[in-house]
Amino acid sequence: MTRMHTDAPGYATTRHGRAPAPGPSFGNPFLRCRCGLAGLERIHRRPWMKFLPGLRFYRCSSCGKPQLAPKRAVRDAVIAHRSAQQNER
Repeated sequence: MTRMHTDAPGYATTRHGRAPAPGPSFGNPFLRCRCGLAGLERIHRRPWMKFLPGLRFYRCSSCGKPQLAPKRAVRDAVIAHRSAQQNER
């Protein structure tokens, strides 16, 4: 899996090149992207996010959108994605 880096706040570089221009929902961590939960990578939470202990802060490896999601939901999506890949082989 390719790691992401940020060269400017809110602007990410992904393995597919530059992320699309941020829309109105890009800065809202409560809205998820359409890429799915399986491609999320964990990033450090901001201090105010500690008040939401059931959620973790992730960045989508496809589009670069930062988002909050339940740890269990992300784990289940990753397991389902991996088992689907195993079944294809």
